[in-house]
Amino acid sequence: MVFYKPDADRAKISALFPQAVFSENALYGAYTAIENETVTGKCLVEIQGTACTVSALEAPASDPLLIEGLLRSALHFAANRGAYTAACRLGAIKDVLLLLGFTEENGVFRGTIPELLAGSCCKHGAVDSNANS
Repeated sequence: MVFYKPDADRAKISALFPQAVFSENALYGAYTAIENETVTGKCLVEIQGTACTVSALEAPASDPLLIEGLLRSALHFAANRGAYTAACRLGAIKDVLLLLGFTEENGVFRGTIPELLAGSCCKHGAVDSNANS
């Protein structure tokens, strides 16, 4: 079972994402995916007012359910801190972003958090299982 561990401490988040540039005017959250005591992925979200940006996500490309879980966790984190809209420029996870309901324009994926989190989780798994029917 995958456990998604949240973190809002700036020093810990900086250690998880040493390449990230942090703004003093933003709030940050990170989620680490842990399975059998092994880190399997991580995600960074930046919140400014009612907008959030998923600015980093590291997970195996072969595990779209893990990517979806990290995205959903980050979006919940942001929504619980007042964010309403979400953006992401991570083209490597395009398929999962589109499946969640993001729309793409000029390489930027956008959506409203209530719509992105609507419905059941594991949307990627539902599409895969329907393809086999």
